Amino acid sequence: MSNRSLPPASISRRLWLAASLASLGSALSACGGSGGSFDLLAGVGTGGTGSFSTGAIRGFGSIIVNNVRYDDTSARVVSDEGTALSNTQLRLGMVVDVDGSDITTDAAGLRRASASSIQVRSEILGPIERVDAVAGTLTVLGQAVRTTAATVVDETLRGGLAGLSPGQTVVIYGERDRAGVCTASRIELRTGAPSYHLRGPIGTVDGTARRLRMGDAVLFYGDAQRSGDLDQPRQGAFARVDLALAPGAAGVWRATRLELRNAPLAGVLPSDKAQLELEGFITAFTSRTQFSVNGVAVDASNAQGVPADLALNQHVEVKGQLANGVLIAREVEREDDKDRDGSGFEVEGRITQIDRATATLVVRGLVVRYANARFKDGRIDQLREGLKVDIKGRLASDGVRLDADEIELKD
Repeated sequence: MSNRSLPPASISRRLWLAASLASLGSALSACGGSGGSFDLLAGVGTGGTGSFSTGAIRGFGSIIVNNVRYDDTSARVVSDEGTALSNTQLRLGMVVDVDGSDITTDAAGLRRASASSIQVRSEILGPIERVDAVAGTLTVLGQAVRTTAATVVDETLRGGLAGLSPGQTVVIYGERDRAGVCTASRIELRTGAPSYHLRGPIGTVDGTARRLRMGDAVLFYGDAQRSGDLDQPRQGAFARVDLALAPGAAGVWRATRLELRNAPLAGVLPSDKAQLELEGFITAFTSRTQFSVNGVAVDASNAQGVPADLALNQHVEVKGQLANGVLIAREVEREDDKDRDGSGFEVEGRITQIDRATATLVVRGLVVRYANARFKDGRIDQLREGLKVDIKGRLASDGVRLDADEIELKD
């Protein structure tokens, strides 16, 4: 059923929304997301055209986000710091907000759209404090980070987590779960950063000392430049903070800029898109049809494919449309760890480098091992620089390279 043909919210649904927003807000106070209410989205209508998608880049052709192939040829690409980027600087695992045209399905069943803007969004930029390569966890700037088989590691970090050590400065792309733990979709080294930053939920606040806690990091915000929805920080709200490069006395970090929001996606979700696709963790749960993802209330009463055992803290992808501050879902898909096992990556482009001795090739800056791949519309001996290919595969154990399952020759 098209989301445009959904009936208006019923009286009972309106009563649920009115009654449960407060309880959802309090439940979210411990999560990687919002605090009190969902008034950040109030007044959003159901009209409009175009699409908006937020999630990790899972492939190139041009970029693939939430299984939509967004043509990024003419898109304006902006970094976390507001710097203009080239689309060639986009990498697997980066979390992006994509503003685009209507999503259509081509003859091959592939969902496509054209991106007008792409905003890159990282959770953490800062120094590593601890690494446990066996457990697949690390602590960065006081924030707990977990990795999975689908965590992409920048090519400068050979050996995956084994290439990480305390003191290195890294960028973490990913999503926060209900406990505030960040599941990393990508990790990369960063040198020469002018400042550090955090994006996440606020823990305790000491208004007298003008200090707040995010994860295990204590921040002084007294002379920070302010912006956002809120005048003052409060527990359970969401912050994007720029920090000085070294902590002060007693390990307290000085915030130079503090953006305060009611929820992670406040100021991000558009009100005029017919198609909205959201990827993230269930951060509050009332029932399988009434829950919250990344601090956004979801009504799945008329959705297709809602798992019968949907529960708190599961990772999901929701497709639908905003209506009066609520994402009216038409589809809900759960993505458990077994679905995030490093498979399902895809890259389409021209081979820029090939090494037959190691059976590797490079497409869009990604090293691909092809020795065990099956070939479609061609043979292994036809691989050459300049050839356009479509590669499907899974991340290697180091998180850097891609092991090709199938290579289709396009020329």
